[in-house]
Amino acid sequence: MNIDTSLLPSGGFGYDFPTIKITPMTFKDICEYISNQPGEDDPLGRYLFDLEVLKTDDPNINNCYIMDVDFLIFYKKLITVSEDLTYQISIKCPVCGRSIKKTISFEKDIRFKQIDPKYMNGAKIKLGDHTYDTIVPTVKDFMKVFSIYLRYRKISDLKMIKTIALIEDFDLMGNQVENDVLNATHSDITLLMALRELYYDRLEAITVYCPECNKGLSREERRSVAVSVDSLIVDFFRDLIWNSPIDESKILFK
Repeated sequence: MNIDTSLLPSGGFGYDFPTIKITPMTFKDICEYISNQPGEDDPLGRYLFDLEVLKTDDPNINNCYIMDVDFLIFYKKLITVSEDLTYQISIKCPVCGRSIKKTISFEKDIRFKQIDPKYMNGAKIKLGDHTYDTIVPTVKDFMKVFSIYLRYRKISDLKMIKTIALIEDFDLMGNQVENDVLNATHSDITLLMALRELYYDRLEAITVYCPECNKGLSREERRSVAVSVDSLIVDFFRDLIWNSPIDESKILFK
């Protein structure tokens, strides 16, 4: 399946390839994925594993922005478990504890904020006592930073590493950049969170309503639960059978 890069969160800004190829996994692929994927206690290893899986579909993944790749990781898993691009989720209401079930549709429920091209050339920022240039990292750019943390495991927070990767001078002054990011205070915290949201958090949360908590309330009074798409990625293959059920036409016992 070829995806037009203009439809990705980056809008395909600066890409010299018009499409990116993403294919659903076969049974063999899924078995190998589940067998070889690092454990939940290794979020960095799991993310690297997903990147490597994507690269088998299209080598241009290396030249894609991380904001696009995060979406493509989700999309590959979605087309693997669902023929019609719908996905059933079940979450626990944080108020009453009831299990809420919802069928989400890629076309209706999965939305991302496509970035304005004027932000794709980076910026100059003041962080602590230092001034830096920022970049919009591709996979190739990101790996220059990520590979160091994979080796030494000094930081295990993937979002923090992605934030550090936004600063162009990491390869020249890594310790200084890391220190300025980790020890940011006051308005510097706001700056880093804004950059992270701008360049990474492009997928909007899915809104779910608990029928028990909203019983008798008007549409305006209803309280919603926001479900992060990131949390769905973790559970995709565990829910495969639920999302791809078989009927009597698939098995005919003798």
